[in-house]
Amino acid sequence: RCLKRLQWPGNARAGPRSLAHGRRPPSSGAGPSRAMRVEPIPQNLWVRMFDGKLPDPMRKRAQSRSSSAQPARQRLAADADRSCAALPMDVWEIVFRASRPADLCCLRVVCKGWQRRLDHEETDGLWEAAYLAEWSGADATQPVGDAWRLLFLARWWAYGRWGTRLPTASTLMGKKAHGGTVTCVALGDCSLRSGEGAALSAGDDGSILHWRFAGAVGSRALPVGSHHVVAQQHHRQSQGGDVRCPQRTKQFYGHAGPVWSLCFEPEQDLLLSGGYDGTVKMWSLQGERCISTFRGHDGWVRSLALLQRFVVSGGSDGLIKFWNLDTMQCLRTAGPPNVDPRHSTHSLAATGEPGVVLSAHSGLRHLLRWDLASIMSQESFFGHDDDIYAIHTDQQSSMLASGSKDRTVRVWDARLPHKGAVGVLRGHTGAVLDVKLRGHRVVSASMDKTLRMWDIRSPEVPLATLEGHSADVHCVDFRDRMVLSGSRDTSIKVWTVV
Repeated sequence: RCLKRLQWPGNARAGPRSLAHGRRPPSSGAGPSRAMRVEPIPQNLWVRMFDGKLPDPMRKRAQSRSSSAQPARQRLAADADRSCAALPMDVWEIVFRASRPADLCCLRVVCKGWQRRLDHEETDGLWEAAYLAEWSGADATQPVGDAWRLLFLARWWAYGRWGTRLPTASTLMGKKAHGGTVTCVALGDCSLRSGEGAALSAGDDGSILHWRFAGAVGSRALPVGSHHVVAQQHHRQSQGGDVRCPQRTKQFYGHAGPVWSLCFEPEQDLLLSGGYDGTVKMWSLQGERCISTFRGHDGWVRSLALLQRFVVSGGSDGLIKFWNLDTMQCLRTAGPPNVDPRHSTHSLAATGEPGVVLSAHSGLRHLLRWDLASIMSQESFFGHDDDIYAIHTDQQSSMLASGSKDRTVRVWDARLPHKGAVGVLRGHTGAVLDVKLRGHRVVSASMDKTLRMWDIRSPEVPLATLEGHSADVHCVDFRDRMVLSGSRDTSIKVWTVV
C-alpha cells in the first residue's frame, strides 16, 4: 500500500525496468503519455509503525529544500503518516518472541522505541528464553532483575563475532611449552568480561602444563560492548614475557611416556590423565602432585570420561574400565568389542543419561552405547564411512558430535540412536582427529592443518576456518570467545575473537 500511495496516477502501465529507474513509461497510441515520478519511501516509515508520536524527519527535511518540491513532499509525508498508525505493543511482543535469539540484538538497534521495549524489565523473560534457547542447559546462576538481558548481551557480544571478525592468535611453543606433539588440551571457564581463565595441555613428552589467561592490560575489566584494548595485532608470540599471552603457571610430571587424554574439573580441584604407560593418574591442581594412580589396562589409555565421582577409561587393549574416585577401585570392566583386542578405544563420551557411555573403536564405523550397570553394549549411530576418531557431547542436551577418518563431522540426537545423523558437516580435506560440541556450535580439528567452527543449525558452510598450524591438529577445545588447539608442530594456539 505504501508503494502505491507514493506513486503518481497512471504508472500502472509502466514496466518493471522503467518503474525501478524512474523513467518515462512508453507512450501508447490510445491516449496521451503521462510523466511518472517515483518518490522514495520516508525514512520514518517503519519507526512510525511502532510509535506514531515520534517527530517526522521527512517533514523537516522538506522545509529546507526548494519551494517547488515542498507541496508534493508535504502531501506524501502526510499521506504516509495517516497510513502508519502505531501497532499495539502486544503485536510487537509476538514479533519479538517469534524472532531468533540472535536477531534480538539486531532488533534493539532498529529504533529507540524497540530498544526501550526490549530493555524494559517486563521483557526479562524474553531474554531468559533466548539465553536458554541459544545455550541449552545454561550453567549460570539464576540472575535477578534485568540480568538475563545483560547476561545474553555479554555472552553474545563475543559469541556472535565468530565468522565476522578476524581472530587474534597467540602461539605457545619453545622452551616454556611442550617439546613434542601436543596430544590433548582442556579449556576451563573463561570470564565473559575480562577473558581471564585457565587451560591444560599435554604432550607426548610426558608433561602436563597449566596455563593462565590474563585479562586486559593492567588487569582492567572489559566492559560489555567495548573494543578489546589488546587486539592491536593479529598474531602474538609468547616470547619476551608478553603479559597479553597465556602464561605457564604449573607443570605436572609422572607418566612414563606420552599423555593421551585429560579430564579437567577446576571447581573440584581435580585433574585426571591417561598415558602411554597404561595408567590413569589423579592430580591435585592446588598441590601440583599426584594423588593416586589407577592401573589395569594392558595398553595405553586413549580416552577418559568423567561421571561425577566416577571416571571411565578406554585403552588401546579395547577394554573400558569404570573407576570410583573415592575408593580408587575399578568397579567394572567391559569389552573389547566382539572379543577382539584389535578394536582399540579411540574416544569416550558421557551422555546426559546416568550410567550410559558412548565409545568409538578402531575398525568400527559406528558407536557403541554402553550401560555401565549391566556392562552390555549396543551398536548405534550408523553413518560414517570409516573409523571414528572423536566423539563429544556437552551433557546439557541430547546432541552429540563425532569426527571420522572419512573427513566429515556428524551431529546426532542421542534420543534417536538408530536414526541417521541430523547434520553432516563437510569441508575438511583430511581426517577429523578431534571435535567439541557446546550448545549449537561445533569446532573440529583435522589432519589438513586447520580448525573449523560450525553452527549445527546451518551445516552447509563453516562459520570460520582457522589456519595457522604447520602440521596435523590433534586436539581442540573452545568456549564462547576462545579456541584452544594443539598440533604435531609442538605448538599451542589460542584463537580469540574480539
